[in-house]
Amino acid sequence: MINKLNYGKVNGDSEELHALKGFKVLAVGNGIIKGECALSIMLMNENNVAVDLSITEDGAYLSDFYALTEDMIPRTYDD
Repeated sequence: MINKLNYGKVNGDSEELHALKGFKVLAVGNGIIKGECALSIMLMNENNVAVDLSITEDGAYLSDFYALTEDMIPRTYDD
């Protein structure tokens, strides 16, 4: 999973969670969100768009959506 993602806290009725319909689990790991240990789940859809769902004791956090290359590496757009 990539560093420097923007995470926003979500609740159970959040529209952001409905946007994850059709995404499949690509990887599961652990990480840190706002200084707390978190279970991090990387999700990807059929168009190689990914998002990280991180779960802490405080709640669930969703990263911004980002593109993956065919090798499942986060795409960068640096010139």
